[in-house]
Amino acid sequence: MARRQAIEIRRTLKRLLPTRRIRECARAAGAFVRERKVDPVALVWAVLLGFTVGNERTLAGLRRAFEKTTGTTLVPSAFYTRFSPGLAKLFKHLLRDTIDRMAASAMGLPTEVVAGFRDVMMSDSTVIRLHQLLERAFPACRTNHTKAALKAHVILSVTGRGPASIKVTSERTHDGPVLRAGAWVKDRLLLFDLGYYRFQLFACIERQGGYFVTRLKDGANPLITAVHRVWRGRSIPLVGQHLQDVVARLAREEIDVEVELCYRRRSYRGQRRSATYRCRLVGVRDTRTGTYHFYLTNIPANRLDAQSVASTYGARWLIELAFRQLKSHYRLDQMPSRKRHIVETLLYAAFLTMFLSRELLAHVRSRLRRDIRVPDDRWAALFAAVAQDLLALVVRPASTARLLAPAVDAVLLREAPDPNRSRRLLGQRALRVAC
Repeated sequence: MARRQAIEIRRTLKRLLPTRRIRECARAAGAFVRERKVDPVALVWAVLLGFTVGNERTLAGLRRAFEKTTGTTLVPSAFYTRFSPGLAKLFKHLLRDTIDRMAASAMGLPTEVVAGFRDVMMSDSTVIRLHQLLERAFPACRTNHTKAALKAHVILSVTGRGPASIKVTSERTHDGPVLRAGAWVKDRLLLFDLGYYRFQLFACIERQGGYFVTRLKDGANPLITAVHRVWRGRSIPLVGQHLQDVVARLAREEIDVEVELCYRRRSYRGQRRSATYRCRLVGVRDTRTGTYHFYLTNIPANRLDAQSVASTYGARWLIELAFRQLKSHYRLDQMPSRKRHIVETLLYAAFLTMFLSRELLAHVRSRLRRDIRVPDDRWAALFAAVAQDLLALVVRPASTARLLAPAVDAVLLREAPDPNRSRRLLGQRALRVAC
């Protein structure tokens, strides 16, 4: 019975990334003309789980992981030539499929928030430094110390039920135009930071039937047109006032008003006109500093109160924590190549590794008692530590896997639980700071 449970690790990983699907995508992408000694399935798994061979992620380390696991000896050039544009296309297809297969997870959001929308989406980007010979393809912003850098723009579904995407641009590409609101935003809530702050985007989300929450820019001075909550006593009147004119005199715990913001439209036929945008402004007072955190949203006040809006925006930090794990444990920031298609292959592979890790985490949590918690950061470090064992478990024959699985299974179940149960989790601390 123990062996049967242990082999579930292999089934869990292959369920998210089936062997048949890998071969289908490999043929469609033209990644392999002739297989010979290099099996496409084994190569894919070696790239995904062989990243911990050596102190840094390198192609030589991936080759060693492949040879050790499969027992196949290759001339280095025979392995490196497999990293072609077709392989990058293969990993891109696999990433898209894997995102669609991801299991749902509420990720710590309030129940009323998740239930109130079709889905909650987070958008953000992260910068990765590259070899300087990629300067023309991915020019960096700070060329005095980095000639080439790419920016990975990520849209993630909090529940796992919505469309997610990963777009790659140069570091010089501004975040704003990359996020486009189409029919997919209908009944969904988007969380994004000031990098995507555009009134055209806000209006487009509304036209498509979606919702958003973002921070108000520092120094913005919108006109207050209505209030959603009336305070007792001799409260300061807000309607008809500009925010910056009254905020210093306010002592209330929260502000929940309708505002009108002025902005300049893009130039058309040599003319640039002004326009206004109306939406809801929420302000929550920070008890430690006494200052307000302001958020813009189009969510009606009867659907989410001011405190819920602030805590919902705090969930955007979960994507920041995902970037932290990708760079700290899955080596996203290690791009040992001057070839664009190899960089793209390793980029997609790092995200795939993270999704595989989360799928296995869900399996491990299902086997532990409900009162036992497994912190995401602790799990990411543990997954990286056993990645080579998992590679052997997935690639080698089932008979061999049955012998290896119990030891791996025991390590995961023993090391995953958090020994410091009274300590606040990193995600909870991030949510508290963001709010």
